[in-house]
Amino acid sequence: MTRSDLEQAIRKEVEDLHDFIAGWFRGDLENDDQTFNGSFTARLDINFRNIQPNGGVLTRDDIVGGIRSAHGGNPDFRISIHEVSLLGSFDHDRLLLAIYLERQTAARNTIPADNDRVSSVLMRRADDGRLTWLHLHESARS
Repeated sequence: MTRSDLEQAIRKEVEDLHDFIAGWFRGDLENDDQTFNGSFTARLDINFRNIQPNGGVLTRDDIVGGIRSAHGGNPDFRISIHEVSLLGSFDHDRLLLAIYLERQTAARNTIPADNDRVSSVLMRRADDGRLTWLHLHESARS
């Protein structure tokens, strides 16, 4: 794959995951295990870690449990993704490091509710092209 192809794949994956999260929080999606696991849980590596803007570290189980229980809890929540950029690819394009800007509006559990985050993500690319999230580091941007 070319660098441009890899960057497009990452952009689509980041957008798709965040579209799912926002739709889940709004209650737009079916509240069932098949929808949740297929669209969310399956994307995260078993050892996934998320460093939150406040410095807290969440495991895959923390993230899955928190998001699963939040279905329909924030009907006004929106996320938009901007400035996705591939920083590097390693191990014959199997490991991908990227950065992106996440803009949240009406986030009930974040202060301020309208906020921006600069995030770096490490993903693994499988032979079939599927991307799995290994690590996510979110930093608040004022």
